[in-house]
Amino acid sequence: MVALFSLVATSLGAQNIAEEQKNLLPAADSVRTARTLVADSLRTMRNFEGEAAFNGPDSLQMRANQESIDSLLTTEADSILPGGRKKRNFLDEVISGKNKDSLYYDVRGKMVHIYEQGDVTYGNMNMKADYMRVSMDKKEILAYGKADTSAYGHTRPEFTDAGSTYTMDTVTYNIDTKRAKIYGVVTKDGEGYLTGKEVKMMDDKSFNISGGVYTTCEHTDHPHFYINMTKAKFIPGKKIVSGPLYLVIADVPLPLVIPEIFFPMNMERKTGFIMPSYGEDATRGFFLRDGGYYFSFNDYVDLRVTGGIYTLGSWEVNAASTYRVRYKFNGSVGVNFAKTIIGEKGSADYTNQDNFRVTWTHSQDAKYNPNSTFSANVNFSTSGYNKLASNSLSDYLSAQTNSSIAYSHSWKGTPMSMTANMQYSQNLNTGDVSLSLPSVNFNVSRFYPFKRKVMVGKERWYEKIAMTYKAQMQNSVNTKFEQLTKPETLGEFKNGVKHSIPVSASFNVLGYINLSPSVNYTERWYFRRINQNWDEASQSIVADTTRGFYRVYDYNASVSANTTIYGSYQMKNPNAYLKAVRHTINLSVSGSIAPDFSKEKYGYWKTIQATPDGRTKKYSPYSGEMYGVPSSGRNASLSVSVGQTLEAKVKSDQDTTGVKKVKIIDDFSFSFSYNFLADSMKLSNIPVRIRSSIIPKFGINISMTLDPYEVDKKTGVRYDKLLLRRGIPGRISSTGWSCGYTFNSSDLYTESTINDISKQYPEYSNPFFFDPNDPLDPALRRQLMTSQYYDFSMPWNFSFNYSINYTNNGIKARIVNTLGFNGSITLDKNNNWAISYTGGFDFDRKELTPGVVTLVRDLHCWQMNFSCVPFGYRKSWSFNISVKSSLLQDLKYEKSSSHYDNLYE
Repeated sequence: MVALFSLVATSLGAQNIAEEQKNLLPAADSVRTARTLVADSLRTMRNFEGEAAFNGPDSLQMRANQESIDSLLTTEADSILPGGRKKRNFLDEVISGKNKDSLYYDVRGKMVHIYEQGDVTYGNMNMKADYMRVSMDKKEILAYGKADTSAYGHTRPEFTDAGSTYTMDTVTYNIDTKRAKIYGVVTKDGEGYLTGKEVKMMDDKSFNISGGVYTTCEHTDHPHFYINMTKAKFIPGKKIVSGPLYLVIADVPLPLVIPEIFFPMNMERKTGFIMPSYGEDATRGFFLRDGGYYFSFNDYVDLRVTGGIYTLGSWEVNAASTYRVRYKFNGSVGVNFAKTIIGEKGSADYTNQDNFRVTWTHSQDAKYNPNSTFSANVNFSTSGYNKLASNSLSDYLSAQTNSSIAYSHSWKGTPMSMTANMQYSQNLNTGDVSLSLPSVNFNVSRFYPFKRKVMVGKERWYEKIAMTYKAQMQNSVNTKFEQLTKPETLGEFKNGVKHSIPVSASFNVLGYINLSPSVNYTERWYFRRINQNWDEASQSIVADTTRGFYRVYDYNASVSANTTIYGSYQMKNPNAYLKAVRHTINLSVSGSIAPDFSKEKYGYWKTIQATPDGRTKKYSPYSGEMYGVPSSGRNASLSVSVGQTLEAKVKSDQDTTGVKKVKIIDDFSFSFSYNFLADSMKLSNIPVRIRSSIIPKFGINISMTLDPYEVDKKTGVRYDKLLLRRGIPGRISSTGWSCGYTFNSSDLYTESTINDISKQYPEYSNPFFFDPNDPLDPALRRQLMTSQYYDFSMPWNFSFNYSINYTNNGIKARIVNTLGFNGSITLDKNNNWAISYTGGFDFDRKELTPGVVTLVRDLHCWQMNFSCVPFGYRKSWSFNISVKSSLLQDLKYEKSSSHYDNLYE
């Protein structure tokens, strides 16, 4: 068919030339030539059916007197006409195409009629339609659809030009001028759809539209909402400029006419003004905020400067910049300053504060310099910023800020690596600050110093000896925020260096036991020590800090053995529901020995007078330092750890094997240690853990600590007498029980759904939630929710988690109960209404804890969300209905109560 259109176009060009040569060629030969050309072309048409290839007779094989005429059918030959005139080409490029049904060539009318799935290409232009008419004389292509029994009622032509695709009812395209007249066009640009009743495409690829409609709804035949434009100009990929227009929602036009509007279609960053938002704050008054200017410097960095003012005197300034170097790194920097004035001057509740916040995030591409990485996540603010200056509810509810800057490097081809980081955390309620600047770790991963480079024969026992090395350096301080910048705070920093060198090996004994001996050496470097002495004058202990270099070391040796024991029992009755039971025991026994580093020769522990009557106490000058001090007393201990699982095979009709595995006990473990050289209390506490999920969707966890020694009921002091003498393994000093269960109305769902609590990801638990201060782009939401969707056909879904904790210090016992629950109910699965709730119950106060109720409504191209905290100090509500598309993110209505309203109730 490609050859066909080429032949038709060239033939008509030859026919025009032949007409110009009527006076130059003999009349009889001219007539004969024209007739031969027509006969040859018609013969060619008959040989085309559907998309069959051209196999008809070649005109060059006709009579010899036709050779001079057929040469005119080529592009290169006969380019010069008699008389020296140049040949006039019919088309600049080859027009080609194909069709499914039939093609009819009208020689007199110079028309080509194409039926059923026609596909015509000319240069960058492509036209697909069930009917097309190509006029070789006017150089026009007319295309329209045909009646169809599908839901759309008729097929529609598809027109592609320069990469943009348009569907329409009817189009007339001029090949020469590259202009088109279009009726009923639909085109998509980004997330938006543009339709027009009557459209003219100009040669610069712009469109003049009459009766235009712009929407982001996919139902272009009957959108849920649209902007009706009486007339508009559309430049693909750049902009839409419209005259008078109005908004139509659910076929109801809103009585608000906008004389002119501009839609930027280019999603590239542009420098320009940022329109502010307006509203009212209960404590700061009416406001204009988040308005300013956006600077797009280049493809690597930008800057956004915004501010806000309030009628009661408050104001704020914000600057935010993002940067990105593709395939290397990206990040963002933000600086916020706020002047907050609340109340009247002189009143008890008057507040006048300056607060600021600095944020910085930086991440490195994993493929860029893989041996070295650098990352940052900084959130540094004054304690009052989140409570008084931030407009985000999540900031207001946050009680802690954390910051970290980290760098790591590994030396290629060696076992050595290094990490360095800075960490900062601040409690916004108490003002407590923890700063670590810096913290450096140097590691040498496991290596075998005695292993031969060339292995000959079996591996020898000493070749299994492995070593590692780890060095830590840290400088940190804990203080108040207001004390952080004061000079005296520098003296409060704790610092030190710690070296660890463990040497270990692993051997297999008797084929079942893994034996692992090890020797550990630890050395600490400190730069100060605090000496204590009894002062007779003041009759108290006084401390004296001296600075210098102090070396504190310790060492120990240990050996451990572990093995796994299996036991199983097969039921004899083949028809029994229980087929088999398997019991697995993981047993580990280890022994360790270390000298008494409290001896005077080491200088790590000292004994001084503590009371006027001569009583003494033992203390260490290094006990408050970064890495502690070696333990006091001799140590020769034996430790035992036992872990068990219990599984069963039961009959199952749903499994192809006829049986399925069921875990009766997921974990039942306990451990203890015994120090043979201790003066007293040789036996340690015994932790016990039990975990089971034998019932589907129901899990239970039990943990407890058993104290093996008696306690004085009056003082709560433990003394060296085992409870085992009274037949009691130990006193429960603490225990925690927790269980949870998930209910839903159907277990037939195999895909992960948002409202299926047992499968959801918490960060995307509500796909319709809209935070006005941090909007999530709908395109990004759909990407994140590729395997997650809210299943409105699930009538209900509920989950709870209950825990009880018990503690007993020997004098008084305390019980704490907590209950948390969440769930969702689909109110109308046809109209996509649903409600969800998350909360809990306080057993001490016997009341519900503050929870969040969310009502969601999926409106296809719109989203509606109503969330509220019905009671408590966080009581608030918010309502939002908005278009999902980021192109029309400002087309919304929102209303909310400020969380500041509760501060002065």
